[in-house]
Amino acid sequence: MYTSYYGMDCNPFVKEVKQENSFESKDYKELLYRLNYLKEVKGLGVFTGLTGYGKTFCIRSFAENLNKDLYKVIYITPNASYTLFDFFKSIGDALGLGIGACYQVDMYNNIQKAIKQLVLVDRVEPIIIVDDAHTLSREILKNLKILLNFDMDSKDYLTLILIGQPELKDELGREIFESIRQRVIVNYTMEGLTREEVKNYIETRLELANVKVSLFTEDAINALYSCCNGSSRKLNSLVSNCLILGCQKRLNKLDSEIVMEAKKEMDLK
Repeated sequence: MYTSYYGMDCNPFVKEVKQENSFESKDYKELLYRLNYLKEVKGLGVFTGLTGYGKTFCIRSFAENLNKDLYKVIYITPNASYTLFDFFKSIGDALGLGIGACYQVDMYNNIQKAIKQLVLVDRVEPIIIVDDAHTLSREILKNLKILLNFDMDSKDYLTLILIGQPELKDELGREIFESIRQRVIVNYTMEGLTREEVKNYIETRLELANVKVSLFTEDAINALYSCCNGSSRKLNSLVSNCLILGCQKRLNKLDSEIVMEAKKEMDLK
């Protein structure tokens, strides 16, 4: 195992990293700042980025830091087969409502009443997070206003967060979603790791494993940046494969040649 060969206390290039050890990239800090702003003003926020950019990890960090006595987080991960009823039933279930086979208009009314109960009576702020929101159907997207339209559209009672891939932003840009688009308070697109962030990420991960020396050459860092396309998930896999190869070859320093060999092994095309 390469952890022993390179003197690592643990494998730092896995996704199961504690929040306190998270790497705070520009995207991470920008996203958290906007999420915290959104929870104060309430309303709709749209956050997009390519696969592996750390959207879900950032959302999880945000949610874990919320005071559970003051906020109720409803986390939904739909899929392409989700119907309008499925979507709102998920919210109803999270609110403790027995939706059953009631009419949709009753379901909407019951959800709105439960949300108002939370805010006005229980003094708890609801935050609905929809991950993989790019899979939502147009019917669901058009009906999101049900969650945002209270008291004749004069008050926001909750925070609604849509997280997804870039096609979510493209879809919401269509004319049919003008009414939803006008309700967006915060809109942020993640850009992915920069070259310097790739280097800093690797260094901080190695430090976490108690590795005191640099294992990657500068040309290896350049190659890793080029290959990972800004994705921390892909970077983790690439670095792990580089370390496996380096261990097999008994190398103490890893260069761009090793990176390209690791990339070739990962390529499924």
